[in-house]
Amino acid sequence: MKAVLVFCEGRHDVAFARRSLGAHAGCKWVGKPVRELPSPFGRGRAARKGLIATRYERHALEELTVQAAAHPPLPSFESVVENTATNTLFVLVRTHGQDRKTEVLDLLQALNDTITEELAGTFDVSQYAAAFLFDANRKGVVSTVAAFRDRYGAHFGDLSNLEHGKWVATNTVPVGCFVFHRSAQDQTGTLEDHLAPMAESAWPERYAAARRFIDDNREDTDEVSSSDAARLKAIVTAAGQFDHPGAPMTVVVGDREKGLPRAQFDESRLSAELASFLAGAPWNDAREQRRQGARGGQAPVRRRPPWNDA
Repeated sequence: MKAVLVFCEGRHDVAFARRSLGAHAGCKWVGKPVRELPSPFGRGRAARKGLIATRYERHALEELTVQAAAHPPLPSFESVVENTATNTLFVLVRTHGQDRKTEVLDLLQALNDTITEELAGTFDVSQYAAAFLFDANRKGVVSTVAAFRDRYGAHFGDLSNLEHGKWVATNTVPVGCFVFHRSAQDQTGTLEDHLAPMAESAWPERYAAARRFIDDNREDTDEVSSSDAARLKAIVTAAGQFDHPGAPMTVVVGDREKGLPRAQFDESRLSAELASFLAGAPWNDAREQRRQGARGGQAPVRRRPPWNDA
């Protein structure tokens, strides 16, 4: 089995990626307890705990405030989906911004050490790739990718050929970067520039009313006026309140039953592009064959779990 770690800035980015993988990459949501997830994420070697439980247990609760202790440590594991046809697991991780380099590298190093130092077949997951999803914001796509190269080049190796929507096969693992932006002509912006039209298409009257309410009542000094993304978040969230009163934008976007309809993801070009990118990691088949050869070509036996649609 292969795994793609998908590092997302925020929770609604996680929701968008998860639903895009469900709509365009044949993925199913994995709703199992942590201990039953494929190893080494859910289970460790022998009776030891897996990577997720081990990392969360390292959370120094006694050193935190009560409010901070109520939340998982960043980067946090938010969702897992799988494509059973390609035997690929997608683990969606929230980083809460682009500046969590130290914490992200700590997680990546722990996973790398766990997988590469064990004998072939010890774990369900034998290879992994790392995908990073960012907003271009005002910097633009080129500057965002360049900043990523500077942050992570020392860990992954040569990232000079890395571009938006592309993968590079480094000396360590496949690495990819996807930057949300408005269009080919305007390479600034955020994911909200695409979520807003999806919400408007799904709920045209409610969206128009929400837009009037926000625009007619906001002041220049309000946080909602601080950026285009903040304004669009407010409008989308307000438009989605009728089935999710009091819920955040993550629920409005991510709920499969009463959130943004599946049709919006089916028709979204961005959703299709993101899913195609995430499913296109360049795996090292030669490495996999060597690992399987080291254990006589036998693959580990796994119990097939019950899956739900992503």
